[in-house]
This record gives sequence, structure tokens and C-alpha cells, in this order.
Amino acid sequence: MNDGKAMNDGGPAFPMHAGRIRNGALVPFSSGMTLRQYFAIKALEGMIASSPLCDRTIVDKKKWARVAYEFADAMIAERSKA
Repeated sequence: MNDGKAMNDGGPAFPMHAGRIRNGALVPFSSGMTLRQYFAIKALEGMIASSPLCDRTIVDKKKWARVAYEFADAMIAERSKA
């Protein structure tokens, strides 16, 4: 997924406006999760909620997590086109 290039994570999902000034820019005390993480969470929630599987213990969780991040990366890529 990452070929050594810096990944666009979309920046903070819920940036705080309070912070401190560093090099002339306002730096939030805590930016929390990235937009990429937020999008992946939302994608995974939808995948789990729409799963026809009754027994989620047999689901390949690593694969689902990877797919959720693939959706998140696609959403960030589309968002940057706007």
C-alpha cells in the first residue's frame, strides 16, 4: 500500500482550534485521529453491519481491516480531486 512515499492521511479528522503558536502557525494541542483513520472506521462499521455472517468469529479480521483502509485511501484520493 505504501511504496515509501509520504501517505496523504487527510490531516486531523476533528482538529482543535486551541493550541500554541509554532513558527507562526497555530498548532493544536492534540489532533486526535486522522481523517484516514476516521474513514476506515466508518467503512469497517458499514462492512460489519451489512455482513450476512451471523458468526463474525470466522471473519478474516486482518483482511477486513486492510479493505477498510483501502476504502479510506480511495475516499481521500477522491476528496483531493475536488
